[in-house]
Amino acid sequence: MRMSFGKGSILAALSLVGGLFVSPSQGADPTAEQQFMLEVLNRMRMAPAAELDKLVNLTGPSTWDTPKSDHLTVSAALNFYGVSAAELTSQWSTLTAAPALAWNDSLAAASATYSNLMVSTDVQAHGLDGLNVGQRITNAGYSSNWGDSAQTLFATSSDVTHAHSALAIDWGPDGGTGTGIQFGATHRAALMDPLFKEIGIGFQTVSIPISNIEVTGPQVVTQHLANSLRSNGVSIISDAILTGSIFNDAILNDSFYTPGEGIGGALVFVYDNATGQMVASGQTNTAGGFNIALTGLTDGSTYRVEAPETGLTAQNFNLNSRQENYGTVSNPAIVTLYDNVYASFLTTSFVPVPEPGSVALVLLSGLIALRRRRV
Repeated sequence: MRMSFGKGSILAALSLVGGLFVSPSQGADPTAEQQFMLEVLNRMRMAPAAELDKLVNLTGPSTWDTPKSDHLTVSAALNFYGVSAAELTSQWSTLTAAPALAWNDSLAAASATYSNLMVSTDVQAHGLDGLNVGQRITNAGYSSNWGDSAQTLFATSSDVTHAHSALAIDWGPDGGTGTGIQFGATHRAALMDPLFKEIGIGFQTVSIPISNIEVTGPQVVTQHLANSLRSNGVSIISDAILTGSIFNDAILNDSFYTPGEGIGGALVFVYDNATGQMVASGQTNTAGGFNIALTGLTDGSTYRVEAPETGLTAQNFNLNSRQENYGTVSNPAIVTLYDNVYASFLTTSFVPVPEPGSVALVLLSGLIALRRRRV
C-alpha cells in the first residue's frame, strides 16, 4: 500500500462569477461498498480512539490478544509484518478527531481509473500514468481550484475492512525499526488530515489476471483526497459540506451503516434554526449517503438538519472554521476553511413525502486557481 501527496503554489488569478449556485459533483452515487468504506473512515476520523478497538484485539496497551484481529486477513497481516502493539497504541494515542469527509464523484472516477491501471500493469505504485495527484484529479473533473490533495492505494485487499485496516494501521516494511509500521504512517496521516474535505474511493472495474503477482486483489483500492477553494471577491473560502447517511439497520443490527441498508431518494433539508429559513437541501443517493454543499454558511449561527421521511428528530449543528496560509510567508494567501458536518439517521420506518418546490439560492461565487504549499 502506498500514498502520495500533492501540493503547489498559489496562482494570482481572481475571477468573479455571479449567478445561481449549482451543487458540485460530490453528490454523485457511490456503490454500497464505497459508501461503507466512507462511513468507517469517517467513524475513525470523528472518534479515532474508539476505532482502534474495532480494528484490533489488545489485552493491554502493549499486548496482543489472540487472535490479533477478528478479521482473519488483518490478523495474518499483523503477524506477517510483526506489528508492535506498543508502537501502534503509542502512535494511535496521538491522533485527534477530524471532521468527516464528503464523497466526490470526480475523485472517485480518478481513483477507479488508477485502480484499473494498477491491475493492467500489475504494479502497485504512484505515478503510473505520468501525472501528479493534482493533474490526475483535475483531469477527472475535480475543481482546478484545489488546495490540498493526496492519493492512497492498496492493491491486495480482500474486502473493505481489510483495506481500511491496512491504510489506518499502516503495516508494512518498517525500515528496520522493528515496529512493523511504515515510516511516518503517512497513509494514516492522510486519512486523519483535517484539511481534506472530500474523498473518492475507486475499486477496480476490470478483472484481475490470474498471472498478476503484485496487484492481486481481489479488491484493488485507490483513494484520492482533496479540498476545493473559491473566492467571494474578498476572501478565499473552502465551504463546509454536510455529509452522512440514512439507513435502516435491517441487515446487521449494530446501529451502523452496512451495505444494503442505505435508503435512497430520501430528502434532507437544512434550516437556519433562528429564522426557520431553508438554506440548503438535497437527497440521499442510491447507497443512502448524502453530500450537501453548505455554500455561504458561516460560523456564528445554529443550523438544523431534517430528514422528514425518517420520522426522526432534527439534528442541530454549528460551523467551525480555521485559517490556513496557502501562499508564502512573504506573500500570504489566507484561506478560511469551514469544517464539514456529519449527520446520520437510523430509521425503522420510511414514509416518502411530496418533494417541495425548488428553492433558488442566488449567490455570488468566485474561482481562484490555487495550489497548496503549507507554510
